[in-house]
Amino acid sequence: MKKELTLEEIHEELLEQLRDITAVCDRYGIQYNLMCGTLLGCIRHRGFIPWDDDVDLLMTRAEFTKFRDVYPQECDQRFELTYLDTWTPRVMNRDPEKAAAFTDFFILDPLPPEGIRRKAHLLHLHLLQGMMKKNVDYTRFSLKNRILLRVTHLIGLPFSYRWKAKRYEKVSTRIRSGRDLHMSNGAFELMTHVWHPEQFDEKIRAPFEGIDCLIPKRWDEVLTILFGPDYMTPPPVEERVAKHLDL
Repeated sequence: MKKELTLEEIHEELLEQLRDITAVCDRYGIQYNLMCGTLLGCIRHRGFIPWDDDVDLLMTRAEFTKFRDVYPQECDQRFELTYLDTWTPRVMNRDPEKAAAFTDFFILDPLPPEGIRRKAHLLHLHLLQGMMKKNVDYTRFSLKNRILLRVTHLIGLPFSYRWKAKRYEKVSTRIRSGRDLHMSNGAFELMTHVWHPEQFDEKIRAPFEGIDCLIPKRWDEVLTILFGPDYMTPPPVEERVAKHLDL
């Protein structure tokens, strides 16, 4: 029977991944920064949010392409960069027993001009996400979203995963330039946040569980957009649960 990792074991494994990823990035001058819950944990806890169970990194499309080209040859052989059954690239341990611990890479791509083209672009990506989802826990979603997920899942059944993944990357990279950026592989509202290059161009180093990591110099602005102005206040106890574990 497959052994389930504890949250402490997941944090241990994630730190090994983060050390490996940041070492390769530093060696090759690849720019990244901590993002989402990992950035919040860095600022609020100087490490993991105690109940968080993954690592989130952000790269521009150009930086991620460089990372994708070098990491498989330079990484610790325990790890691999994979898309698995999702549209989000992940670093994971090759050992299936440790598959619950993974590092997600969010990618910044340009958005179309504001208006109908932008709405259509985001809708297209959301549709493809629904088509690619597998093993969905529908109880986590509202009735409206459950219906949308089931419909898009059915639409996606005739298409291979390979076709859907290639289509997702093609749509994500269709817009070549522009000041308005978004995390093109973010789920739900994460994809709709509009960012600008200057919010991430300047980076500083900050400790994360003893690892020297890059974060945006404008981290306060980034965290306020992601979590609201009271991001330093932890949520109620009942909401302090891991996203990917049934603990």
